Amino acid sequence: MTNIIHWLLPKEEKFFLMLRDQASNVVEGANEFKNLIDNYNSLSDVKRGELVKKIKEIESKGDNIVHKIIGSLDKTFVTPIDKEDIHNLTSLLDDVIDLIYAASIRLKIFKIKIVDVHMKSSADIIQDTIKKIEMGVIGVSKLRSMNRFYIDIHTLENKADDLYHKALEDLFNNRNPVVIIKYKEIYDFLEDITDKCEDIANVIESIVVKHA
Repeated sequence: MTNIIHWLLPKEEKFFLMLRDQASNVVEGANEFKNLIDNYNSLSDVKRGELVKKIKEIESKGDNIVHKIIGSLDKTFVTPIDKEDIHNLTSLLDDVIDLIYAASIRLKIFKIKIVDVHMKSSADIIQDTIKKIEMGVIGVSKLRSMNRFYIDIHTLENKADDLYHKALEDLFNNRNPVVIIKYKEIYDFLEDITDKCEDIANVIESIVVKHA
């Protein structure tokens, strides 16, 4: 029996630690994105490009973590939680960092000169949400109730929805259709990030319920 336990424990540590690494990488991306948005209006085009490149490097690091997790799933017979749940968490965390990079690169591609108050507020909410997601990923290894976590994530997602609607309302006061198209696409990416975070919270909640 002892040998079986020792055989299982490394797998448990491996998957939970890799998920924590992935979540930490997403937090790093959110921090760099907030840094980009907070300072964007005073930065040169070159400096903006450097910060976007840094977010791309974080996104690429996330891809490597994903490949490691999926590769380990394929080779592991017994996992601490359902393989499907590990795969879902991995995919959703990857979606979040992909969306962060997508929003960042659009600023460069669209040659955005000024980020507005809505983007700055969104960056704040995104950073707060993703930090809580990291704590949720850490907490899921303990497989215990995290009611406060779910409430916080859903509250932040609702706040992001309200901000998104206000941003669109203000945007459509603009008479320039090109500006509307550019800013709306960026707003959409920012809103999608918090939606994905809510999806992650739902997966974590499902895992805890199944293993409670």
